[in-house]
Amino acid sequence: MQLPPLSRAPFRRQPEDMVRRFDHWLESEAGQAVLAAERSMVAEWLPKLVGQRALEISGGRGRDLLAGIRLPWRCSVTPVPDPDGDRRVRDPECAAEERPPVRVQACPEALPVAKNSVDVVLLHHGLEFQDNPHLVLREAASCVAPGGTIAVLGFHPLSVMGLARWLRGGANRPGWNGRYFRPYRVSDWLHVLGFEVEGLAGGFYNLPLGDRGRARLRWLEWLGGKLWWRFGGVYLLVARKRAAMMRPLAPQRAFSRQRPTVVSVPVARWRQERNTE
Repeated sequence: MQLPPLSRAPFRRQPEDMVRRFDHWLESEAGQAVLAAERSMVAEWLPKLVGQRALEISGGRGRDLLAGIRLPWRCSVTPVPDPDGDRRVRDPECAAEERPPVRVQACPEALPVAKNSVDVVLLHHGLEFQDNPHLVLREAASCVAPGGTIAVLGFHPLSVMGLARWLRGGANRPGWNGRYFRPYRVSDWLHVLGFEVEGLAGGFYNLPLGDRGRARLRWLEWLGGKLWWRFGGVYLLVARKRAAMMRPLAPQRAFSRQRPTVVSVPVARWRQERNTE
């Protein structure tokens, strides 16, 4: 009898320090350019949001991409600590509307958030550098209340940035390494979790290089915005959680009364009872 091969994990394991390396890469010139494109996409989406609570789940240190949201309560969950978080919170000169959100250090695969308790969830590169992206997305989706919104920021594998990483020797760099998931694949996962996709936005059509390198390839930004706007280096996928539909009952009128129940009695039995009397 031939034994079947042992099934492996569907995704390869990432290095233990990949999250910190990616967070350090975001501080570079290329990372700042990517963050600028992401902030512009999120800024166009924020005015449409309503609710009470917003949650940002970051793949590195929290970048506070929900700073312009109108919701009164914000929270940021990060897998690495923020060294400047305490200093910003204790700053007395910071206005109330400019204060950073509540920051919690936790694993994205086990969020310390109650289910169906958040109206808006932003997943900022939380799938590319995780060992189990399915579990991360399921945890984020479970926090969304019925009728709430979830947004996924990720790298597009069919973009100029996604295709160029296979042509250069920077496979170990966080900007090029990782698993890039197509937005259509992420939308399929969200459909299984009970979400309806509302729209897709793309941005950053250049390569993640320094300022000089991106200046030389500035024509890619113009062509990308005109020809392949859906295939930007980063994308923003927005979906809404389905809510249970209830069919209201027809109102009962005040003058409508239920008719008395009539019990049929056989005629022979009725005659027998009359004769007995």
